[in-house]
Amino acid sequence: YSIIINSQYKNILETGVAAGWSSLSILKAIKNIENANLTSIDLPYPGIKNKDYIGSVVPKYLRDKWQIYIASDRTSLDHILSKKMFDLVHYDSDKSYYGRLWAYKKIWKNLSKGGIFISDDISDNMAFLDFVNNFKLDYFIIYYKNKYIGIIKKND
Repeated sequence: YSIIINSQYKNILETGVAAGWSSLSILKAIKNIENANLTSIDLPYPGIKNKDYIGSVVPKYLRDKWQIYIASDRTSLDHILSKKMFDLVHYDSDKSYYGRLWAYKKIWKNLSKGGIFISDDISDNMAFLDFVNNFKLDYFIIYYKNKYIGIIKKND
């Protein structure tokens, strides 16, 4: 929320929605920013009919700046990234090592200069650290509520 308010970022991508707590925070931050929008991607949990659960905490009055794709990263990310650059990305979807690296590389190419990339749950595997070390990127790691969050600012 504070990153968006302080930077006035307009194009935000979120992978992984679940109930939508992060979506809610982002949408509250952009509600008064002209031409700002949130694009989100998520899938229902396997074996559970919970499509209506995705984004369920987001009230209707905040949904006008929100485009949500009920699809996998693999089937929707290329299409979404072909449309525009993003100022802020919150990655919280495929937690596998190879799934993360696949998505990180694609997303990084479409992150605007000065943009922020945030990845949740980076302690699940070494994908985040391998990515930043491979590309020699400066990064921050935040420990919050028993989980690690990786943050990178795109300087070039």
